[in-house]
Amino acid sequence: MTKRWTFIVATMLCCVLALATSGCTSGIKLRNPQTGQTATCGPYHVAPNMGFTPQMAMERERQCLEDFGRQGFIRVPD
Repeated sequence: MTKRWTFIVATMLCCVLALATSGCTSGIKLRNPQTGQTATCGPYHVAPNMGFTPQMAMERERQCLEDFGRQGFIRVPD
């Protein structure tokens, strides 16, 4: 393989990795102050080619936060 092809392949791999990691929610840490239990909502990954849109990921995160909120969990800083 020539240096040019090596550069092209390396550049393509970097682009694929950047796209793969950019499509997800961050994940949110929660804690129940009464019991001390901890939980995490997410991260939820986005894969448009598989039908998982950014809106779906944010909706799943919102539903998770609501579910744990009903159980007394609160959001804590990272």
